[in-house]
Amino acid sequence: MRSLQDSVFSNRQASMQDKNTSADLILKIKELNVKASEQKYLEDVYRSVVESTSDSIYFVDEDCRYLFINNHYLSRLGQPVEQIIGRKYGEFHSQEEDREFSETVRKVFATGESHQLEHRSTRDGKYFFRTFSPVREHSGHGKITGVVVFSKDITEFKRAEDAIRESEQKYRAILENMEDGYQEVDLSGNVIFFNDSILKMLGYSRAEFARMNYRDFIDEVTATEIFQILNEIYETGNPYRGVEIEVIKWDGSKRNVELFISLMKDAKGNATGFRNFIRDITERKRSEETIKRLAYHDPLTGLPNRLLFRDRLNMAIVRAKRNRQYIAVMMLDLDNFKDINDTLGHHVGDQLLQGVGNRMTGLLRRGDTISRMGGDEFLILLPEIKKIEDTHRIVKKIIETFRVHFLIDNRELRITTSIGIATYPKDSEDVDTLIKNADIAMYHVKSSGRNNYKLFNQDMITKTSA
Repeated sequence: MRSLQDSVFSNRQASMQDKNTSADLILKIKELNVKASEQKYLEDVYRSVVESTSDSIYFVDEDCRYLFINNHYLSRLGQPVEQIIGRKYGEFHSQEEDREFSETVRKVFATGESHQLEHRSTRDGKYFFRTFSPVREHSGHGKITGVVVFSKDITEFKRAEDAIRESEQKYRAILENMEDGYQEVDLSGNVIFFNDSILKMLGYSRAEFARMNYRDFIDEVTATEIFQILNEIYETGNPYRGVEIEVIKWDGSKRNVELFISLMKDAKGNATGFRNFIRDITERKRSEETIKRLAYHDPLTGLPNRLLFRDRLNMAIVRAKRNRQYIAVMMLDLDNFKDINDTLGHHVGDQLLQGVGNRMTGLLRRGDTISRMGGDEFLILLPEIKKIEDTHRIVKKIIETFRVHFLIDNRELRITTSIGIATYPKDSEDVDTLIKNADIAMYHVKSSGRNNYKLFNQDMITKTSA
């Protein structure tokens, strides 16, 4: 539609990343394999998110029987949890809702593809609208265990749309009193109406914002993406919900917002512009980033955990195959670390682990990865090695750096390390096998005097078994 393209946000490049749903983050957290105390910490974070959210979250099996519900959804159903778990979705919802929901759950089970539904229900003579996003869940062994459903109340947005059609006066009153920002722009992107909430959100005065164009508070890349969305809305007439972008405030800082965009028409049905509901989700995004970091990093040292290490090793193998390079995986164990823990206390041991992590991070190359496996074991990934012999130089450098003492609570602590090494492709082309072989080599160092390193060889497997 060239006429709209000429007037709205021309010559910009599109870029929008997919929405990081709370579903993705929760699934990643549950994949962690950490020791009990750390696992409990992450589970507490996970449960806090699930139980404090204003959205309904529940878990059903293939027959749509409830296996779990959060507090928000429990309050909607209005019955004790013990009278809900094990019963079917259809016992609490209309036949129409049950039919559509059951059909969607079966599709999700069969294909793994997520679907988003929108339901209208009646309660106490009033209409309520909700979106439903079911996501298939697997156990650690890959078995399908059920479907997690994330349900959001969108009644306010629906009611706002109805109010616009019913009464201009009532519509204005609602918009001026709602917490979310609201604006209307013409087909050229010029602001023609807005509420006070968007002024508070962006920090502009009423006079300043009244003269602005959509592109004035978003960057060029985002403007191109928004243009594509507006073009689609213009062509189809269908609203667009859940667009996440960054907006630029008056002082140059940025906020994360979620947009709900629909087409405006005059009495003759001609398109006149676009209306936008704008919700500030900055704090939610920060919480999501915090949870994401917990999912991929060790809480004590801040280093990548085993899950992130495996991801990086897998990507390194793909690159090494393509570029015909080598990879080294090192399993590093601190010698006699238990003695320090037992004699000086766990707080000293924890500080020592943090010191080791910091020292190794400063020693390694930018593209290398050091990961804490748990306890006093660390994994090191050295990608893009040109010669296997280079590994000897690097590992000797690591052992040498442990000759320098660690200063913990005004104590000079000295500790040595035992390191096992497995290389790609010589020792394996599989992620888990490389880690296992490095561990076997490290075990042989520990059993032969410590404070040294060994490269894995197949004879070690026989000796370990014996």
